[in-house]
Amino acid sequence: MSVPELNIEEQVQNILNNILDQLRLLYQQFMENDVNHMQIYSKIDGLKSVVEDSKYKLGEYIIKVKEGIETASLYLDILNYIEKVSQNLSAVSYRYTVLQSKIKIEDKIIQSLLISMIEKLIAATSNALESFRLLSLNTRKSAEKARNIIKIEEEVDDLYRNFELKLFEKESELAFMMLTKDIGDRLEDCADLLRDTANNILYISYLRE
Repeated sequence: MSVPELNIEEQVQNILNNILDQLRLLYQQFMENDVNHMQIYSKIDGLKSVVEDSKYKLGEYIIKVKEGIETASLYLDILNYIEKVSQNLSAVSYRYTVLQSKIKIEDKIIQSLLISMIEKLIAATSNALESFRLLSLNTRKSAEKARNIIKIEEEVDDLYRNFELKLFEKESELAFMMLTKDIGDRLEDCADLLRDTANNILYISYLRE
C-alpha cells in the first residue's frame, strides 16, 4: 500500500466525519422540539460547503497521483457519492425547516419513520468511516464493515416503503406531501449512495487481499 493511498484514505475519513456531524445535527433537528431550525440548517449547510471543498481538493490530488494507483477511479467515485450524501442532508434540513416554520403539520408515525432512517444513516456512515480506517490495517474486517452498510441500506428501503405507505394514506395539503416526500426520497438516496460507497470499498479490499 502506497503513501498516496494512505493520504487519500485519511482525507476520506475526514470528509466522512463531517458527514457524521451533519447527520447528528439533523437527528437533533428532528428529535428536539425546542430548536432553532434555521440555525441548525446553517450549520449543516456550512458542513456541506466544507465537504464540497475537501472533495475537490482531494479529487485534484488523486488525479495527480493516479498513475501509481490502480484504485484511483474507485476513490473518485466514492468522493462523488459522499459529496451527494452531504448535499442531500443539507437539502433535507432546509425542507424540514420550511415544514416546521411555514406548514406546521405533524404526523408522529411519519416523523418516527424519518427519524429511524436518519439513525440508520448514522450507523451506515459510522461503518463507512471504520471500513476506511481498517483498509490499511485489516482488509477482511474492512470488508465486514462495508457489508454492514449494504445490510443497513436494505433496512432503510423497508423503512422507506412504510414511510411512503403512511404518507399516501394521510390526507394532507399538497405542500406537506411534497416536502415530506422529498425528505424521505433524499434520505433513501443517501442510503443508496452509502451502499455504492461500500461496494467500492469492497472492490478495494479484494484487490489488496
